[in-house]
Amino acid sequence: MKKLMDKLLSNIRFDKRYVLFCLVLVILGIVTGSLFVVILNKADKDLIIEYISSFVEGIKNNNFSYIDTLKNTCLINFSLLIIISIIGFTYFLMPINILILFYKAFIIGFSLASFILTYKFKGLLISILYIFPHLIVNILIFSLLVAFTIRLSLLMIKCIIQKKQVNMRIYFNKYLSIISFFTVFLIITALYESFVAPLILKGIINILI
Repeated sequence: MKKLMDKLLSNIRFDKRYVLFCLVLVILGIVTGSLFVVILNKADKDLIIEYISSFVEGIKNNNFSYIDTLKNTCLINFSLLIIISIIGFTYFLMPINILILFYKAFIIGFSLASFILTYKFKGLLISILYIFPHLIVNILIFSLLVAFTIRLSLLMIKCIIQKKQVNMRIYFNKYLSIISFFTVFLIITALYESFVAPLILKGIINILI
């Protein structure tokens, strides 16, 4: 197992410039998602409060399906993993990957602000537990993946402009290594989000609310 991990890590290299760009994009997405809740009208805010209250009550009263959550989480995460990976080899669709990453960050910011809107300071504590560590790990995984696809797309564009040939097999092998590496973490975070996070949330909710 150690040899396999060492081999995977040796094949994974990320350009810091693109990683930094993706992290800045994530921060902007989180901030935008948080501000979006603030500017909503009262009717929309009431709907958010109703939804969050219902979600919290469901956790509190054990009206929560662990298996369904696991299925939905895996479906969403691995669908995005496949979509982003495929788009990485179609350089003209690269803006879609950037939008996907921004949207995921936007949802995190929106969720944080929604909990705070509903429960004020208590909501801040609940929201931190809601996103940490699984959603933070997920957004970092997708940030690194998008960073790699941006680098790959720009390389392909450069080769087309300069009419150079590039051995895509090397990048395809790196892709497989990255996807394999990230898949392990996505499975772990999905299990945590489905079985561990709800129990922790329930304990905190019972204390605070």
